[in-house]
Amino acid sequence: DMTLCPSCGASNREGGKFCSRCGTSLASACPACGAQNEPGDAFCAQCGTALGATVAPTAPAPAAAPAAERRLVSVLFADLVGFTAASEDRDAEDTRELLSRYFETSRRLIELYGGTVEKFIGDAVMAVWGTPTATEDDAERAVRAALDLVAAVSALGDELGATELRARAGVLTGEAAVTLGAERQGMVAGDLVNTASRVQSVADPGTVLVGESTRRSTEQTVVYEEAGAFELKGKDGLVPLWKALRVVSGARGSLKSTGLEAPFVGRDRELRQIKDLFHASADERKANLVSVTGIAGIGKSRLAWEFYKYFDGLPQITYWHRGRCLAYGEGVTYWALADMVRMRCRITEDEEPASALQKLRATLEEHIADPEERRFVEPRVAQLLGLAEQEARDKQDLFAAWRLFFERLTDVYPTVLAFEDMQWADASLLDFVEYLFEWSRNSPLYVITLARPELLERRPTWGAGHRNFSSLYLGPLSASAMEELLTGLVPGLPATLGEQILARAEGVPLYAVETVRMLLDRGLLVREGPVYRPVGEIGALEVPETLHALIAARLDGLSPEERRLLQDGAVLGKTFTRAGLAALSGLSEAELEPLLSSLVRKEVLGVQADPRSPEHGQYGFLQDLVRHVAYETLSKRERRTRHLAAAEHLTAAFADDDEVVEVIASHYLAA
Repeated sequence: DMTLCPSCGASNREGGKFCSRCGTSLASACPACGAQNEPGDAFCAQCGTALGATVAPTAPAPAAAPAAERRLVSVLFADLVGFTAASEDRDAEDTRELLSRYFETSRRLIELYGGTVEKFIGDAVMAVWGTPTATEDDAERAVRAALDLVAAVSALGDELGATELRARAGVLTGEAAVTLGAERQGMVAGDLVNTASRVQSVADPGTVLVGESTRRSTEQTVVYEEAGAFELKGKDGLVPLWKALRVVSGARGSLKSTGLEAPFVGRDRELRQIKDLFHASADERKANLVSVTGIAGIGKSRLAWEFYKYFDGLPQITYWHRGRCLAYGEGVTYWALADMVRMRCRITEDEEPASALQKLRATLEEHIADPEERRFVEPRVAQLLGLAEQEARDKQDLFAAWRLFFERLTDVYPTVLAFEDMQWADASLLDFVEYLFEWSRNSPLYVITLARPELLERRPTWGAGHRNFSSLYLGPLSASAMEELLTGLVPGLPATLGEQILARAEGVPLYAVETVRMLLDRGLLVREGPVYRPVGEIGALEVPETLHALIAARLDGLSPEERRLLQDGAVLGKTFTRAGLAALSGLSEAELEPLLSSLVRKEVLGVQADPRSPEHGQYGFLQDLVRHVAYETLSKRERRTRHLAAAEHLTAAFADDDEVVEVIASHYLAA
């Protein structure tokens, strides 16, 4: 008997769990209870429902219409090279098994990095990042997945004696039209998809090629070399491509300087505060926890980088450790903590397990004199590093050993633990940090965490009630500080262009830095001696793709209702009334109230007085870039529909107000 694949319709042998052609799971989901059943089962093993049956809904519900959006996405295409040669001397079942393993590996790696498999076409796979939910590092995830996939196929070929079997991949980043179904599964279309397929086709076996936009978005974390300029079907002129070589340690926002480094401005008070708290911890031999929060790009990592550099000028030695919390991947629960242990033991990312274990033992012998203590700590720290079997130990047992490891470091020198991207931290890591801080005694242990406000949404009580806990909130820089930043970054900039950049940045340093970087990358700004000058007419500033991804990820972190409301607000303008939102959204005042309160609390919107509606006031975007990105996600059809609704609302509400006539006209034109 054969089992038909529900995705591609291919016939598969009975008992197979995945389609041999496209890799789709052949397990049958029960239409009544949702339980997964083995391929070929006629009835559900949980509730007895016939698996071919259709269960009527308990209440009629219309199917959600697919939503069209314009989104910044990263598309990966990969295919096999040498498959025909590898199949020639193989049995048909062996060939099918090889393909099945390839499909399974592809899907696992793509989903591991947060991507979505769009489709399998023969032995090619297409995957996308940035839909249905965006993250600021979608391009990096796509490149990481491509590199791992190419390496995994090479290893698979070597394992099966098919050394000629290799994969090649192409990754492109750009805007695409996305259709989101009822289950938020995206269907991506457009020139970007076709071009990504052609980039993959010119890659050499065992390599990953990326486009210029992908390279710019990932150059801080991925090492590239120029692959040359290629003629691609459907493209005018030659297209420059880059070969991805490897991922480097660290990540976006890591504590290191970048090629374009702005002066450190406007944060002297905060830097002085974290220095003073460190010295109090060292002098009084007490643990201190400092939580630094602020929106993405506000300067948290730069503040920590300046703090790190401060230790170079101190006469006393300090043990410094840093770790970044990851939002994706396997074994990431305590990744940041494991990074810190590896740093102290001088264990590299590609260290052989035996060598890594030897370095761990040497570090323990150096810092822990008691042999019994070492015997307690070693297997538990080794488990943290993945150097020992993952035994089912009690969490408190592990915590005690890890705390002891860091406490013994403080017996030698004051010790700093810097956690980055704490908003991604697993609850268990947050538990450990609070445990470490609460139970460390007579230890000059200084813990500093960098996080976006989302951390406090997940854990409102973070740090509360603990001794020696301090919280620093980083708000937008002042106008004078931003002017100083821009002058130090690109001296000699014409005043008009500088004002344009600063108005767009609205006090967020990264917004200004990335806008300048975009102008330099595109040759619109060039250096002449000690000053910079624009080339030609720059016109309206675009949103750099790095910032677009960052802001889109922030928007996707909101609820669907909040996100739709922001899209309505973006059509109305930088400021808008509650009545305007009601007209576009169809929501009542009572329904709008909790959504608006939440968006104000999350620092997406602000409230200001409105002479036309003094009882309610006006709402407005705190950063115009957020409004711009929210608007850009709307399809052209959705924009026209909303602009027409806005024009009709304003005409009815302010028909006799001459100040609004021009605004009404602009909405009618956009519709």
